[in-house]
Amino acid sequence: MGRIRNFVRSQRSLVVVLAATLAGVTYPAFAAPLQPIVPVLVAGLIFTAFYGFSFGDVSARAFSIPVLVSLVCLYLLVPIALYPIAALVLSGDVLLGVLIVLSAPLAAGSSIIWTRLSGGNTLLATVIVLGSMVLAPLAMPTTIAIFADSPVELSASEMVVELGAIVLSAGVLAALVPNGTVSEGQLDGFSVATLGIVIYVGVGDSALTVGLVQLALVAGIAVAALCLSAGLAFALYTRGLGSDDCISVLFASSMKNLSVSVMVGAVFGGGAIIASITAFHVVQQLVSSSLVRRLGSTAPATTAAQSSDLEPVASEQLGD
Repeated sequence: MGRIRNFVRSQRSLVVVLAATLAGVTYPAFAAPLQPIVPVLVAGLIFTAFYGFSFGDVSARAFSIPVLVSLVCLYLLVPIALYPIAALVLSGDVLLGVLIVLSAPLAAGSSIIWTRLSGGNTLLATVIVLGSMVLAPLAMPTTIAIFADSPVELSASEMVVELGAIVLSAGVLAALVPNGTVSEGQLDGFSVATLGIVIYVGVGDSALTVGLVQLALVAGIAVAALCLSAGLAFALYTRGLGSDDCISVLFASSMKNLSVSVMVGAVFGGGAIIASITAFHVVQQLVSSSLVRRLGSTAPATTAAQSSDLEPVASEQLGD
């Protein structure tokens, strides 16, 4: 029992993701009632990124390359490199679900929380998140229209309104809550718990009618997207970019937004589309959470002030 308790404590993020996925499959009764509050939950996750954020801390010169590389990977490299592969092995609604999630913006909450827990540059991740949200209303419909087998229509204005409302409400809340009111440990705990709820809703609200082979192929594409990010992060590291910034690029250049993807997928009918999107997201969460312990333990203690502030939190949550 002691070993089990230590494992659960040290791998809390992974345990939450697994538990949420299992709960969504075995007991999805609460998924539909919780669905309307998903935007609120996402706003809460974005709040954890905005809290304490100051544009005065942003160095355009220092951030320009990793931000540009991350956004190019997110909206160009990932769909261009992976959708043709997906089209070779998948078809129908499953393929459409993959296309939707490959064209989606950055997963604001999970990319930031994994960056934070791994000792990465949370400020850089936040800037990339904001950039992806600004580009999403144009980039996502365009990507789907280019690659889809049949003509599709998306309302960019509706997407702008929904994403804008979420980001704005999170920013306003972060501005209203005085700095120091919420600790890093509380932010991390809230983020992990909220991610669990979002995953539960996504899994529980899906009609999981997709075969295991198809889900395995979707999982492989999700892992491949993270591998592209890892390759870019390593390339930047070899060119002298700081390890904390490289961690940010790793988690903020291919992690796809579940709530936005599900919202768009529902427009096309849900079912296997949502199941494909959910499988992609859950696999990315599982792989990312498994990286947290290794990256968190190897993050330099002197890279940034936030790294030293996060060290006790990481030690408690990740067993370092």
